[in-house]
Amino acid sequence: MTIRSTFPLLIFFILISGCSSTPKFPLISDEEAFKYEKEYLAEYEQLKSDFSDQSEIKWVQPVNKKKPCKVYVGVSKGDDRTLDPNYKIYWDGDCKNGYANGLGREFERATVLNMEALAIYKGKEEKPEYFVQTYQLDNKTQEGDISNGYFVETKINEDNFNFDINYQYGFFGSKEMPYRLITMKSPFNDNIFQYKQYQNFGYALYDMSNNEFDKNKYNFKMNYKGKENGFSFLTPKAGATASGEISNGNLVRRVQLPNSYFVRIGSIQNEIKDAGVKALNAQKYALKVKKQYMRKICKESVSVDFMDSAEYKNICNESPNVKIKIDKKLAQINILKQQKREQQRQYDLLLAKQKQAEADRNKEAWNSINQSLKELGDNIRKNTPKTTYTNCNGTYGGVNCTSTTY
Repeated sequence: MTIRSTFPLLIFFILISGCSSTPKFPLISDEEAFKYEKEYLAEYEQLKSDFSDQSEIKWVQPVNKKKPCKVYVGVSKGDDRTLDPNYKIYWDGDCKNGYANGLGREFERATVLNMEALAIYKGKEEKPEYFVQTYQLDNKTQEGDISNGYFVETKINEDNFNFDINYQYGFFGSKEMPYRLITMKSPFNDNIFQYKQYQNFGYALYDMSNNEFDKNKYNFKMNYKGKENGFSFLTPKAGATASGEISNGNLVRRVQLPNSYFVRIGSIQNEIKDAGVKALNAQKYALKVKKQYMRKICKESVSVDFMDSAEYKNICNESPNVKIKIDKKLAQINILKQQKREQQRQYDLLLAKQKQAEADRNKEAWNSINQSLKELGDNIRKNTPKTTYTNCNGTYGGVNCTSTTY
């Protein structure tokens, strides 16, 4: 996946399109434009202190290790999976000083839990570096600097005959910075969704610039506790940006936002873009770590006695079926796009014919009117009696006269 810088383009496009016609709605002040953000950020500062107390650390002995070899387990308050009577954790790496050490993989199992994590431990009571986490029951994989919140999350959905795959990447939050900077996209959708989400509110930007069938380019919304609340705007691919104030999901009034508001949203989009770049770079490194781990365990001579060998070596034989399914669905989407293009072409052709027919009818009507006017003029001239006017001017030595007939 690649990500491009959209901040300058976003601001340039919005400011130019916003000035393409005379504003019809009142221009609000900077103070009014940022009133919602100011209120929500103040509330967030009050909530932020609660976020740090939402999780705790446990050091658990893997069931497959005879000597002390504790591994790190982070659990949320009220959702402690280690209390499940069927909970077990395995570690296939080395041990040192009573703790896991070096490169290895954790396997967590419980009543409704099947998770794996690729990590590097340092042989002491210190949080490891996590590079890959796989949630088998959710068809979800995370790759990157998971310990610091920068990673790529891939989720596959298979509902009967419907296949879908979605990517989320960026910054997923930490104790120090409890908010998210996320880009969401799918190979099956030309739209891109970007958001910065705090505990109580967020900024959401929909980018439709690569969707050839959408007439809009950007759509920005501010949400508060699950509902749209604040100033939003919609930028079409042609025409002026439309802005408005939304309260509890309903449009209250149309306004013209100050340029500073668009600059602010552009800077937030730039934050999201930078977080995405960090996540994608972290993913590249994580895949190197994964490759090194596979060189270690993907040998016929390597086996384990704590779980089924095929399940353990799943990582060595990742199914090509996903790529096949992606290619198949992309082929179907391309066929649908081509059909839609043809429908649009036929519609445009019909519209052009209608306009031409209307133009021909108008031309024919004007020709008829002009012909009638000409005939009327000819009749008037034909039936009007002729009159001769004589004009004589006295000159030295005689009289000079001229005659004109009408």
